Amino acid sequence: MRKQVILFLTIFVFMYMLTGCWSRVELNDIAIVTAAALDLVDDQKIQLGVQVMKTKMTKGTAGRGESSDNTTLIFSEQGDSVMDAYRKIQKKIPRNLIFSHNRIVIIGEKLARSGITPVIEFFSRYRDVRGNSYLLTTKGKAFDLLNVGPNFEKFSAEEIREEQKARVIDSATIRDFTYRLLEEGIEPITSQLQMIPAGEKSTEDSNSEKKNKNNELALGLVGVGVYRKDRLIGWMNAQDAETLLWLRNKMKDSVITVMIPDENKLFGKLSVQLMKSKATIKSKVENEQVQFQVNIEMTGDLYENTTKLSTNSSNNLHTVQQLLEEEVERRIRSTVQKSKNKFKTDIIGFGSKLHRQNNKEWNEKYSDRWDEKFPEIKVDVTAHFKIIGTGRINDSLIWEEKEMKK
Repeated sequence: MRKQVILFLTIFVFMYMLTGCWSRVELNDIAIVTAAALDLVDDQKIQLGVQVMKTKMTKGTAGRGESSDNTTLIFSEQGDSVMDAYRKIQKKIPRNLIFSHNRIVIIGEKLARSGITPVIEFFSRYRDVRGNSYLLTTKGKAFDLLNVGPNFEKFSAEEIREEQKARVIDSATIRDFTYRLLEEGIEPITSQLQMIPAGEKSTEDSNSEKKNKNNELALGLVGVGVYRKDRLIGWMNAQDAETLLWLRNKMKDSVITVMIPDENKLFGKLSVQLMKSKATIKSKVENEQVQFQVNIEMTGDLYENTTKLSTNSSNNLHTVQQLLEEEVERRIRSTVQKSKNKFKTDIIGFGSKLHRQNNKEWNEKYSDRWDEKFPEIKVDVTAHFKIIGTGRINDSLIWEEKEMKK
């Protein structure tokens, strides 16, 4: 009996080895998509553009200023749907397109304003696509951005993905966007991606679309696209996009600069690097008025002081902390007001908080008409800021130098 069992196992293992990896796909049979761009064109057709990695170039390094043509290929087709355009592209190339390594999906403004459900439908349903691909919106055509070369990475899609992961401004993956579409009391956003001169790669106001022919062009995150359901309705600038991160407790790297009033004869600026930030939002309903209390606690290090204010004094530190608290409260109120009054869409998620914290009130009065009631809500903001480090010096060297020259 034992010999029979051993013989059976030997035959089984031998047959298994003969089968090999039946589902294996060779690298030279596939085309790896690193970025996708979608636009609405004439006759309501969808244009799909894909950035495909040149696998033979993966061993090299793309230096600053090297064209994306050296590391990637760009393909584009139009179709009645995303899948139709995709199949047309597939017929043009000898390799199988795979989206499992896709970094970003860029949506043009015209398509975004008409509704991006077809895009979400394809990228959520197609099994090769990962839900953690970042979703971005741009003014103008998305396809144009695929031709902008990278400055630091091998291809531009990886560069944008790294910027998104840094959480300088609020962002959304395909999974995040889908969640917000289905969740009650919150509306979607996407990061706004634009072509800017490479020397201005830092985040700017969302109006920045200028092109300087003397500078190399780069792709930069300049704000967020604001949505109602699946339709783009407007833009918020980089500062508002950063404030949204505070409210969502997603802050990773942020700097706040405040001005010391001139009447104190200490005129100048102080910049603080945020280290930690925690926001809590509590809701209540009184006399049919929906109210929210936003409390935010922050800590940070003082990195720059161009005033005569000595940070060696606890009273002076208290003054600086008060100014920082006022600045944080001002920024949050400004972002909330834009969401309420300008866009009338709840991208912060106040309705979601009300749904969780006052479920009965939400289901009875607000679930079906939150879009109507949202602009009427009252929001109070309280900030608490603590400076936990002042660097290696206390007084400003700039003012000391000025006084020495007199």
